[in-house]
Amino acid sequence: MSEVLDRPTEQKRIIAEPSSVRGAGEVLTEGALDFLAELHERFDSRRRELLDRRLERQARFDAGELPDFPEDTRELREAEWTVGSIPTDLQDRRVEITGPTNAKMLINALNSGAQAFMADFEDATSPVWDELVQGQVNLKQYWAGRLDYSDPDSGKQYAVGDTPAVLMVRPRGWHLPEEHVTVNGEDVSGSL
Repeated sequence: MSEVLDRPTEQKRIIAEPSSVRGAGEVLTEGALDFLAELHERFDSRRRELLDRRLERQARFDAGELPDFPEDTRELREAEWTVGSIPTDLQDRRVEITGPTNAKMLINALNSGAQAFMADFEDATSPVWDELVQGQVNLKQYWAGRLDYSDPDSGKQYAVGDTPAVLMVRPRGWHLPEEHVTVNGEDVSGSL
């Protein structure tokens, strides 16, 4: 069980609610929470400003204005440019599946034969605090080569096979607050 981190850090007060998830302390580390607080303090006012501007822009669209590109990006849009090549792991995406981040589903998806699996923290995972923490623990265990699961009802064992799908992760939207982690009394963005 992790502990509540409630301490001043360079003028920041970070509070993360404890989680009963086994391994939560591996993802809710002091360093991770310090980094989260730094990201929040650096970008949250801009994030909120952009969310407000998005509402204003939507109101203009609702009133009949059509979307367009900003004039100050014309030079960039009209210039000759290219993007980097697609990473080798993502060149074959004939079958790509999406699903939740719980261990059993994660293992089954990675072993499914699909070329890619997107672990979805936004739509496929319930936004309950322990579910979100468990999903992060599961991803950390996967990358460490330690992800497995034993079904308590059937006793069936699940483990990642030798040729898993390429793992991609969809974080929660930046418009979603995470009330279980605050910096100076403000909820952080769920995307972080």
